[in-house]
Amino acid sequence: MLNDKKAQLQYVEEEEEEEEEGEHHEEAAAGAPDNGTTIYMLAVYWATSTMSSTGYGDLVAYNTRDRLLTSAIMFVGLLLYGYILAAIAAAKANDDAARVTFQNNLMGIKKFMLENDLSVELRKRVVENMTLLWTKYKGEAVPGSKSLIYSDVPTSLQEDIAIDDAENHLLKVPLFRDLDMSFMRLLASKSHVYVFNPGEIIIYAGDLSREMYCIRRGVCEIMTDDLKEVTAMISCGQCFGEIGLLFDDYCAATVRACTYVEVIMIKRSDLQQLCKDFPLVEAQFQHAAKLQPEFLQRVQAEDVERNKNSQTKIRSVLDMKSKPGEREEENDIRVTTEPTMSFKVHTNWNADGTRNADFLDPFKRGPGRLFGYLLMRITFLPNSRFVVSWEVMRVIVAMINTFTVPIHGSLLIDSIFLWVLSYMLDFIAIIDIYIKMHVCYFNKESRLVTHPLSTSKRYIKSNLWIDVLSIFPFEFLAYSLHSDLDYNGIHVLTLFRLNRLLHFYRLPLAFDFLESGVEYDTVLVRELKYLFYSVIFINWLTCLLFNFACPPKPEMFGGHSEGEEESGAGEGCNPNSWLGKISFMDAGANVYTQYVCSLYWASATALSVGYGDITAMNLTELCLSILLMTGGVVFFGYIIASIAASLANADSQRAAYRRKITAISTYIEDQNFSESMKDRIIGHFEYLWLRTKGIDPKHLFEALPMSLLGDVSLSLYNDVINKVPEFQGTDVGFCKLLAMSMKPVYIRKGEYIVKKYDIGNEMFFIHRGVVSVVAEDGNRIFDTMTTGHFFGEVGLLFGTPRNASIRAESNCDLFVLHKDDLEQVMSQYPDIRAQVYKTAEDRREAARQRSIMTMQGEAVPTKALPAALLRSKQGNYRHATPGHQTYKKDLP
Repeated sequence: MLNDKKAQLQYVEEEEEEEEEGEHHEEAAAGAPDNGTTIYMLAVYWATSTMSSTGYGDLVAYNTRDRLLTSAIMFVGLLLYGYILAAIAAAKANDDAARVTFQNNLMGIKKFMLENDLSVELRKRVVENMTLLWTKYKGEAVPGSKSLIYSDVPTSLQEDIAIDDAENHLLKVPLFRDLDMSFMRLLASKSHVYVFNPGEIIIYAGDLSREMYCIRRGVCEIMTDDLKEVTAMISCGQCFGEIGLLFDDYCAATVRACTYVEVIMIKRSDLQQLCKDFPLVEAQFQHAAKLQPEFLQRVQAEDVERNKNSQTKIRSVLDMKSKPGEREEENDIRVTTEPTMSFKVHTNWNADGTRNADFLDPFKRGPGRLFGYLLMRITFLPNSRFVVSWEVMRVIVAMINTFTVPIHGSLLIDSIFLWVLSYMLDFIAIIDIYIKMHVCYFNKESRLVTHPLSTSKRYIKSNLWIDVLSIFPFEFLAYSLHSDLDYNGIHVLTLFRLNRLLHFYRLPLAFDFLESGVEYDTVLVRELKYLFYSVIFINWLTCLLFNFACPPKPEMFGGHSEGEEESGAGEGCNPNSWLGKISFMDAGANVYTQYVCSLYWASATALSVGYGDITAMNLTELCLSILLMTGGVVFFGYIIASIAASLANADSQRAAYRRKITAISTYIEDQNFSESMKDRIIGHFEYLWLRTKGIDPKHLFEALPMSLLGDVSLSLYNDVINKVPEFQGTDVGFCKLLAMSMKPVYIRKGEYIVKKYDIGNEMFFIHRGVVSVVAEDGNRIFDTMTTGHFFGEVGLLFGTPRNASIRAESNCDLFVLHKDDLEQVMSQYPDIRAQVYKTAEDRREAARQRSIMTMQGEAVPTKALPAALLRSKQGNYRHATPGHQTYKKDLP
């Protein structure tokens, strides 16, 4: 078996020796390996082709022992290959699991906001905030909860970590500067960190806030109430919201993030709880509370002065004509998450005519003198349209280089088009280097660095050298050795251009950037990436195989002997190579045929097909085949495993929900539930999957900061809240907290929402669907309610039993408000609490009087009803609370 293949290789070597007359014996010996080396490489070749399932057929088993050994090697290779694939797939699935989970949650948020008709601006703010959270925490932590580093460390270490972080922030706040260190350790461990995009509102003036914020990173703006002017700037180590923390009072001013901002939040409830264990600290805060009138008077005076020119007071997103991150001034340049500005301009002079020392002075020190003559006076924003468009073009240039350079260096050596194209791409790469020196960047403090001297230094320390190396004209150095070029010399020059393949490094960076986004589905991007990598890999192998079959002569220039004609394109290939020995191609075949033939063998080898019609004809090709078989198995195994992991993660939500339903079914069978009950339960969960895809709607927005959560909640529930007479005319802050307490719930057709005699602890708002007020037997229908109506408000306030049942007549989307949440909100607004209960009591008394007069057969004058009930003729609201007359629109 090995002897036959060895004889074939020796025969090829003998033919080469006969063709090369006058060659030195040592050179011939160097081309003909010794017996031991040949046998060893043949063994490796056979083992590799067998284990990789390639099996060209040029080496086969001839006896029982060899067949048994070959069978064992096949099984071992298959198992090893399968194990490698499984290991790669598991690793990829685990690496991508957090992103998929976070992305599924974000897709659920986007779907929910779209179904509930939230404005485009508000939806964009939510997506931008969630994207920021992914960039910051990678799905491993939720703002408002404990830091990820706290999860598995002891309490003492948690406190040490917290106080170490607080040294540069909380301990500098005058309120905490002289407090007991033990108290500060505990307080720091209970702090929460929130992050904000530039332009995002952190707190609104007039909101009842019980938190204090300390800026950990970034710059914030204190705004007028109409958000048109900036009255002050605060940065790292400064704080705001002390009024809410100390006096449980309203926020004095609106604070907006100017840059990317991280804030440390201290809750009043946590502070009060800790003060119980530190009487001296509690006494200090009680003493500070005595200064409340004087302090609030000073704050109010500052507020009046700050807003003397304000015409309106913006308390929520509903009061805004545009999103918070936008400004009305035309000439104001602002760094936002939107790529609206193409570049940031630097000038030698300030607007007031003075010299711009911050910009000019760095050019007078050291290397800055030279850069002062080379650099432009502008720097481009990294998210500007110009930079993004240029980077897209640069990636396309890298793709073209990656594909054409190997072809130019192997088959189309003398192509004028490729020579011109290659130098055009080099010119674009040179321009790219100059532009990259002027692209702004964010430093470790997340601040945008815009000075051209700083941006150029950063680029020089990062990617400048590989960019220069990827366009360095090594072919000119080769040309300088000899200027009289023939075809063989041009072939060598093209090989000196292989350094252009270094442009490939941009492609993984580009794909990683596209895949890192969670605001859109990246499955298509990933599939395109694997397809492109496969095409590039096969193209490189194709050109590599062709170059080994048709290499340039050993001499760099003038490789042909005296009197020998110069070889042209498609000629001069080694007749004893794989290309020269195949029977189905003529020696003078064109470039297209040669490329396809080389592609055919590369694909058959790398994909482990191995028909056997093309095989290695010499020891060099034998070694090359071994590398191709091994590399093909690893490369395409990685591609297959990555796709398998991607598909597994894409279906992870469905698989988890299916396991949940299976566990519920097992429990139902174990408890011997009736078939009707089982169908109802399973049907409910199947309906939930259709509506939510396994995402709990009650916790969709829990990762948002309080200000953004308030804007989203108020936009969702403001209309339904204002339809309830008890809540009409209440403060915006109260409505905002009430909206943040409401949760969506989905009810399947035919299910009861409430039943008679149940204690009323919830109030329901109908968002979609139809419900009926039914008798105990479920046959008689007293009333029907549709979108925009509500029921259960009296039971929510007074805790009375329900004396009617409510049933869903179609699949329904409801909003529910629980009694505990309402009580917690009203506890912060005692005046509104009294107003709500008085309105509810008046309405209940009016309904009771109406019921009595109806039973006695008396006519009820319209004026005897509360004014709020008169609006029922327009169908603004209705309720189905026991003891109340239900008002409704005329049904068709």
